[in-house]
Amino acid sequence: MIKPSISATLTPAVLLLGLTASSLACAGPKEEVVAAVDKFLAAKSYHATMSMGPGPATETDFVAPDRMRVKLGAVGDQIMIGNTLYMTLQGKTRKQPAPNGGVAATRSREKVLGNLQTLKVAALGDETLAGVATKKYKVENSQPNKTSSTFWVAAATGYPVQAVNVAEVGGKSYTSTLKYSRYNDPSIKIEAPAVK
Repeated sequence: MIKPSISATLTPAVLLLGLTASSLACAGPKEEVVAAVDKFLAAKSYHATMSMGPGPATETDFVAPDRMRVKLGAVGDQIMIGNTLYMTLQGKTRKQPAPNGGVAATRSREKVLGNLQTLKVAALGDETLAGVATKKYKVENSQPNKTSSTFWVAAATGYPVQAVNVAEVGGKSYTSTLKYSRYNDPSIKIEAPAVK
């Protein structure tokens, strides 16, 4: 349940995880998910798309250790490098301190999964998704927020393929669908834009 946002506008979204096929045989579902998060957090780069209803999808690129780009369609782009946020709106870019400690502050097991003591995980079996053999899981937590996710991990690579997440924030329920690709792709580059 990895939050892909670099702004509070995307906090209801929850992203998930990668897992090596070899660890599936020797651990329970909860341990598999924790191992999956560790693998996801160790990725050098990835690309994700997130949709939250009928509008256009949001695209996110990540490059370790602390670079993230979020394309918000017609709204604009956000790039975070370390503790600096660059926001481009209507062709103008401004630079400001990143909110909530920047990208690094979002990259831990607890930020991804919530409280590990209240984490509940169930294995839902094997499923082919978009032609990819996957393992499917149901992940729920009540702390710090109530969340429920179904996600698919590629059996061959151990990286997430898709996650469908439901989160309750401020008494409202939000559903997001995330699709992942391009893990450890060296062609993903994130550079600071010119401030104009």
